[in-house]
Amino acid sequence: MKKPLSIIALTATAAIALAACSTPSAENITASPATTRDLSSATTTESSAPADASTGGTPITITAGDVVMTATLNDTQVAQDFAAMLPVTLPWFRNAGIEYITELNAPMTESGPFYTDVQPGDIVYYNPLDSITIIYEETSSVPTLTKMGEITSDLSVFENLPGDVDMRVERG
Repeated sequence: MKKPLSIIALTATAAIALAACSTPSAENITASPATTRDLSSATTTESSAPADASTGGTPITITAGDVVMTATLNDTQVAQDFAAMLPVTLPWFRNAGIEYITELNAPMTESGPFYTDVQPGDIVYYNPLDSITIIYEETSSVPTLTKMGEITSDLSVFENLPGDVDMRVERG
């Protein structure tokens, strides 16, 4: 029995799509030179769930001009990747009066877990745009966020920051 060309093409497309969605083994993952440079000291241990920032984690400070905020990174792989980049000064911009966003020049390891229950003070990684967001007001969320940590100081300081501001992030 002859198969129509469209069935063969559809089967081949499905096979390629499934192969692209499969998780590569660790020995098949190769980092770009920028990723290797920026993330060279990142740990390779994965966590099944983000740690509660109030019970430990990596303390950091975020400085914008003369405003200093405290925060804690959890033990997710993406937070560990970010901690390995510190200290770093990044340009941040205010978005919709609820958050500050910065885009990174290289992706970080994103293994989840993803969540949608964002709260003011959350620091999250948004993998489709390789960006980090500090949420300082109530909002809804998309299902592609990984919580990296949380701001532990007063969130009201974000109201008086300029729309575009450089923030220095370093271990606290």
